Amino acid sequence: MTTKSGAITKVIKAFDTFREAYDQYVQTVDTALPSDVEDDALRERIASLVIGSSDVGIYLRDYGYTIDSLRSLARR
Repeated sequence: MTTKSGAITKVIKAFDTFREAYDQYVQTVDTALPSDVEDDALRERIASLVIGSSDVGIYLRDYGYTIDSLRSLARR
């Protein structure tokens, strides 16, 4: 493995790890408060942790294209 391909592999792995961790975070926050708990104030505060993170979702989407291009570059 060359230095360049090693770097590409590390970056791809780090991005994939970040994406998986973010997905897990969103899932955990979304399901943290059971639906039978009636506390609207708490529910809103918890929801804001996901709603306020939309920039992360945009980042993952937009730079996912960059990662895809790195994946194809690594195959060469």
